[in-house]
Amino acid sequence: MGETKQFPFHLSLMKVSYAPPQISDYLTLFLMLSGSMVVTTGGKDYLLQTDDLLVINPRQQFQVKSSDKNLLLSLRVSRAPITSQFKDNWLPFIDCSTSGADKGSESEKFQQLREALVHLMAAYFKQNNESELEIYQHFFTVLTNLVKGFKKEVVPTPQVTAEIADERLNQLLDQIQLNYDQPISLETLAESSGISYYHLSRSFKKQVGMTFTEYLNQIRLMHAAESLMLTAQSVIKVALNNGFSNAKHFHQVFKKHYGLTPANYRKKYSLQKDLEKPSTENADYHEITGAAALQELARYLVEKDLEDENAAIEQNLQLVLPTERQEHYQSGKKIIKIGPASEGLANGVQRELCILQKDLAFDLVQFEGFCEETNFDNDVLLVSEYILNNQWFDFLVRIQLKPMIQLYLPEHYTEKEEVQLWCDKQLKIIRHFLNRYGRDEVNHWYIQWSLPKVSGRWNEESRWGYHYFYRKLKQLVPECKLGLMSLRSLDEEEYQQYQAFISEQALQHCLPGFISFHADPYASTLIKDEHAVRFKEYQQEILSRVKSVINTSQSEKKSMASDWSPELFLTDWNTLVGEGNTFSGTFFRSALILESIVELSNEVTGIAFWLNIKVKERQTHTREDSSLSVFLYEELRRPLFFSLRFLNHLKGELLASGDGYILTRNQGQYQLLLYNSSYLDPLYSVDTFQVQYQTKKMLVHLKELPKGNYLIREYVLDKDHGGIYNDWIRIGGQAELDHELQKYLEQKIVPKFELKKEWIDSAGYELEATLTLNACQLYLFQPLY
Repeated sequence: MGETKQFPFHLSLMKVSYAPPQISDYLTLFLMLSGSMVVTTGGKDYLLQTDDLLVINPRQQFQVKSSDKNLLLSLRVSRAPITSQFKDNWLPFIDCSTSGADKGSESEKFQQLREALVHLMAAYFKQNNESELEIYQHFFTVLTNLVKGFKKEVVPTPQVTAEIADERLNQLLDQIQLNYDQPISLETLAESSGISYYHLSRSFKKQVGMTFTEYLNQIRLMHAAESLMLTAQSVIKVALNNGFSNAKHFHQVFKKHYGLTPANYRKKYSLQKDLEKPSTENADYHEITGAAALQELARYLVEKDLEDENAAIEQNLQLVLPTERQEHYQSGKKIIKIGPASEGLANGVQRELCILQKDLAFDLVQFEGFCEETNFDNDVLLVSEYILNNQWFDFLVRIQLKPMIQLYLPEHYTEKEEVQLWCDKQLKIIRHFLNRYGRDEVNHWYIQWSLPKVSGRWNEESRWGYHYFYRKLKQLVPECKLGLMSLRSLDEEEYQQYQAFISEQALQHCLPGFISFHADPYASTLIKDEHAVRFKEYQQEILSRVKSVINTSQSEKKSMASDWSPELFLTDWNTLVGEGNTFSGTFFRSALILESIVELSNEVTGIAFWLNIKVKERQTHTREDSSLSVFLYEELRRPLFFSLRFLNHLKGELLASGDGYILTRNQGQYQLLLYNSSYLDPLYSVDTFQVQYQTKKMLVHLKELPKGNYLIREYVLDKDHGGIYNDWIRIGGQAELDHELQKYLEQKIVPKFELKKEWIDSAGYELEATLTLNACQLYLFQPLY
């Protein structure tokens, strides 16, 4: 968004519970988008419900109350900045209210005003360097609708209910309103107007509905009450400034009219503190701006069947394909997580891992320790003492998936002898596999020394154990990588311990070959409240800390640290997620995940994902609908599975990339990935308005594409094609799936696929893609020879 423009009005969306009594110079227009509230003004309560309009004229007191969930569109128009461009009466008194009334034939002008308002809002909250003229256009359309449809020629006072036809009397009323603070009498008015005193007295009461004195006092009281609320002037000064000759008379008239003395009225309604120092101490409302406001507007537009192009997104891409070779597209390593090693023995887990290797070719599988054997100490072993571990690691070797073994030193080991015995036990198992598979296999394994699970802190035994294990492992398998679990949050103590540990290992020549870290904004309630919405910033801040320690060690040139370049692995993370029993797991976010993977792959060596929800739930003992897993359970694929499959198609040279697109070329074939990532509130992800108004239309022109016949494959991954939730709802949303329903969903939940053959000439190829919320589309261009 460009620089914020200054306009002669302020537009906002608010969720309001209470706004205290107030008066301003603004003309204020309310439109209820949803819910209800009560506005009190001019001694009358207006119940505003969905679609109701109400205008508060300048210098009118009003307050707002509501016990209902609501969404209010508020337009406050300032008279001063543009008064000079119009006649004195550029915006007359506006009488506009739909509260509790059947307007009948006037419904059209109310609807025109509503539409003008929402169009103004769409342009206002999406403002950029080119939108100023459009904003003013909609603003003046609103003003035109107000003046043409709802103006009142005579400014009414609280007791005037009828139109006054006598032009001379109208002029006198205007004169009274201009000079109410000066000594003024009916005699002087009669004399200046050329009307007899008795005729003017009778005519005044007949047409205005009250005597001259009552009318004058009413005008003076209105302004006096305003001064009591808005200023700190003494009561006597307020009286004299508003035309009253003495304080006693002012007290009598004021109490008779308002039921309170001037002092008590000020005590109850004073806004002077709010004017001196703006405060919302007594108010209870929340203002919504920017993208969130557009989001709310989009919902209203769909519900009311209105259209506004500003609520949609368009992107035009002109991609000129280079003929010379480009840099290679970099994709990171993919890591699958299964929890304890024993999980790998389950048939379901092994079936899913086989699918992963066939369809997605993962690089590593991360698990905790080794399988726990049930051996007893015997002098003679008839079979291997590592039966379960052999089954698990034989399977990994067979499917060509390398292990990343997390080693957690038990918390209760407080003596170095205990730590050494534990390390020797792990090394014995690794020696067994070295003999079983050979050095070429084990050299490619990753072993991660992790922070203690409970304390999460480096104690002396942990540091000693790492140093001991490092030296023994390097003697046994020199190429096998020993890594470190570094940071799991932005905790300052954890960061300092990480710094100290790396500095210590640099001096001892035991620096880790890789470093893992966590950046999950939902790791705890405290972290979620502060970082979930800005999860990318959270990830970057932790990554920056991890890298800063590496850079410091390199710059200090501590022996081997000067050329130390460890691999970086993000092994626990998340994006925006749906929360609560209703929305958890329903927020379709493929593009959000895909974009995050692409951006992170430029900075880390590899990224980890959970295998399935049930595996993670057995570790965390909580619901994990919103975790980053490739399967729901069994062989039911989640959208992440297909996002990774899309990314797998990107190979070879990187020709172009930018906001929502990547284009690659591999051996004469072209791959174009488009995506529409959205960072809006997941609570709205099941609403139809998101599909319509968070849609991104991309017009793509591929230029300099070699002429010829092409086989073009198009894949669409969105809520209805590859998203579990919608299809799950269609079969009844059952919590338990029998075998038939399970197999149906496994076959049904896949991306949409189209295949076509086209001739592409020298003009290149044009395509128009419509991507809904967090949708992805993949185009594969295969030349036919």
